[in-house]
Amino acid sequence: MYGNGLRAEIWQPFVERFRVRIGELYGSTEGTSSLVNINGKVGACGFLPISPLTKTMHPVRLVKVDDSGCILRGPNGLCIACNPGESGAMVSTIRKNNPLLQFEGYLNIAETNQKIIHNVFAPGDSCFVTGDLLHWDRLGYVYFRDRTGDTFRWKGENVSTTEVEAILQPVFGVQDATVYGITVPHREGRAGMAAIVKAVHIGDSDDEFVDSVGARLVASLAPYAVPIFLRLCDSVDKTGTYKLVKTHLQKMGYSTSADPTHKLYIYDPRLSKYVPFDDNIQNQLNQGTFAI
Repeated sequence: MYGNGLRAEIWQPFVERFRVRIGELYGSTEGTSSLVNINGKVGACGFLPISPLTKTMHPVRLVKVDDSGCILRGPNGLCIACNPGESGAMVSTIRKNNPLLQFEGYLNIAETNQKIIHNVFAPGDSCFVTGDLLHWDRLGYVYFRDRTGDTFRWKGENVSTTEVEAILQPVFGVQDATVYGITVPHREGRAGMAAIVKAVHIGDSDDEFVDSVGARLVASLAPYAVPIFLRLCDSVDKTGTYKLVKTHLQKMGYSTSADPTHKLYIYDPRLSKYVPFDDNIQNQLNQGTFAI
């Protein structure tokens, strides 16, 4: 069975239950290259050979990025390639004389230019930027880590939305979950918010459900990575390939009036639990007097 996006936490149980072999793919419709994991390495989305030839002949490479996801360059002005055991942004070579490595671009020229970087590994070359952060382990397997625009900073630390989502998704009663950062007045960085779709068959009240979710988050994550807010939703918008769309939720911020059907909670460090978000807390947050 081949596909993409199979979560690592359900990979092995899925294989054992249905007795199938899994082949995991990574790529995009418009991209110039792809990766594939054909031997069932749990969690890996592909493989890059650990060989000197990879640096000169393979069209796919990982390059180093800074904390904000921007690609780093060395003193020579070229990108800095990742070594096995490191994480970076995936780029793939563009070659106009090779039909397999051509990038035709989008109708919008500005969007096309955002996906292309020049002078990557040699003066004058070009690469397609996937916009994803991947990890290349010391055996050559490649693992998806996050979208470069999704990682955010909070309390001086980088928070991986994918890591937080991986903690949420196995929780009993969580049907869908997506994590993102939002701005809060008088605070540097972005505070984490998790939008959660609660399964309809759960008998627990919303407060009881949030207590169980909060207990897992606090037990499994570093304090800076625990989402400040939880938003219970009836549904979350999805793309045609079933990816959760965060942009509309991000625009809502912590507004309680953006969608009256949603229930909002905030983590209160004094109580070490999530409490319902009300107008009083919102006023304190706006004034910078509520501790988060």
